[in-house]
Amino acid sequence: MATIVDEAVDVDLAADGDPLAFVWQRFEHRVVGQPQALFSRQAWWTGDSSPARIDIETWRVDAARGDEEPTRYDLRRDTAGRWTLAVAWT
Repeated sequence: MATIVDEAVDVDLAADGDPLAFVWQRFEHRVVGQPQALFSRQAWWTGDSSPARIDIETWRVDAARGDEEPTRYDLRRDTAGRWTLAVAWT
């Protein structure tokens, strides 16, 4: 079941640009496994996109807080480089 979160988060990236961890509600969530990059198209005249960037960048990751079982999350990066935790899959 998907829970819409839509909260700003800080994301640590690997040298290749993949998410390694993110901080949500004061807790670090470490990415386990291989993150999956998803891109979707958006009409540039809608929303806050510019004609130079019409893709929505989303990363689907499995991440765990401490010793807890991993949970699947969708992280979204906007055109300014800000990260949002979009969805928590529970």
